[in-house]
Amino acid sequence: MKNQRLLICGLLGLAAACSDSGGISGTGGRSPGFAVGAIEGFGSVILNGVRFDTGTATITVDGDAATQSDLRIGQVVEVQGDFSTGVATTVAYRSEIKGPVTSATVTNAVLGLGTFVVLGQTVEVDSSTVFDGTTLELVTAGDLLEVSGVRNSDGSVVATYVESESMLSEYKVVGRASSVTATTFTIGALSVDYSSADTSDLVGGVVSEGDRVEVEAAPSGFTAPSSLVADEVETAEGPEGTEGARLELEGFITDFVSPADFRVFGYRVRTTGSTVFENGSALSLANGVKVEVEGRIASDGFLVAESCEIESTGAVRAEWEADAIDVAGSRLTVLGVQWEVRFTTELEDDSSAGVDPLELTDLSVGDTVAVRGFLDGGTPVAGRIEREDADTEAELRGPVTAITPGGPTDFEILGIGILSDGSTLHFDENDIAITRADFLSRLATGVFVEAEWDPFVGTAGAADELSLELDD
Repeated sequence: MKNQRLLICGLLGLAAACSDSGGISGTGGRSPGFAVGAIEGFGSVILNGVRFDTGTATITVDGDAATQSDLRIGQVVEVQGDFSTGVATTVAYRSEIKGPVTSATVTNAVLGLGTFVVLGQTVEVDSSTVFDGTTLELVTAGDLLEVSGVRNSDGSVVATYVESESMLSEYKVVGRASSVTATTFTIGALSVDYSSADTSDLVGGVVSEGDRVEVEAAPSGFTAPSSLVADEVETAEGPEGTEGARLELEGFITDFVSPADFRVFGYRVRTTGSTVFENGSALSLANGVKVEVEGRIASDGFLVAESCEIESTGAVRAEWEADAIDVAGSRLTVLGVQWEVRFTTELEDDSSAGVDPLELTDLSVGDTVAVRGFLDGGTPVAGRIEREDADTEAELRGPVTAITPGGPTDFEILGIGILSDGSTLHFDENDIAITRADFLSRLATGVFVEAEWDPFVGTAGAADELSLELDD
């Protein structure tokens, strides 16, 4: 996954534009607004002639006064400021979780993928997660961690920052309250008893279903793996913007109803016919899709997106010889899958031919290529195409699009039939060998699978290896 970016485009000195389309320049005069995202770097920057700085900003860390030196790359922050001058007024960092690890799994050390459970919260890490004082491989049950990240549609936390703590005077978790009663509620798999907690910060002093709250408790109040007696419960809702204020968010879509009604970081968003999409379209939007949206707040409180970048809709790829090339239609077919080639597609020649720059017109049917991309709705889009020297191995990765028991194949990936037999090796998401029957029983439409053949003689032949994959 690509590295998280702070969407303020330089506020706090975070050096990158919010996106290549639709920057943050105002329409003249003061242009107040706010942004939520993960810190990418420090130091003032100049972007399109505008300098953004935090010299006069009020900075807080978990509610306490702080300075910029207390912040770290990867931490998710809320920044308020004047978008026309690029001057931040407030920068607030609130950790998502602080507490002990009850379980830790390294899914793929090479790709940096893993999962922790901390205070009943599933924490997913990937190659873009910043580790401070520890590493993916070193995290184990009992470790104390501070986690910052983005909640996904399934309630898991996709970590952008993980810090090892030698001790914690209090545990905390931030999230949406569900199954609320007069004395308890849940966040993720954590059951919270707030019968004796200080709730004076909440509206009416009560917890309501769906409230985003911060729960604090003494370490002695935690009973592993998933019970906590709270000392304090306070609101953790983000800043509210007035009509016309700019708002920029980077996170996962939740509560998806339609392209005109979904949430990111709890903020309601709608796209319109005027929204400029990058790496996808309105058809790409769904729960769990990571997006970067920019726009202004309307009178009904919605963020009306001026631009929307699709950052992840599931990584798909194919490696083998090009079956067909349609230069006029900007299409490339590999392993029977037709890929859309866009102006944003990167092409690189890693073969002995060494053509630089490589263009679609340079490719020929029979060239060995590795295509990596994403799904725009149901259309595979090539994000990167690499020409390679000839090889005997072929690979196809993507979502299961059909289950075909009793047919000539067992299932389909991106519409391509896949067959397994007694010689096929089958693996689960943790690369643990499983039986063919177990593998097939876990298949469902939308589940990601990687198929490998070596030597490849055609997709009609049984795959040599089949692996269940995480959608990353």
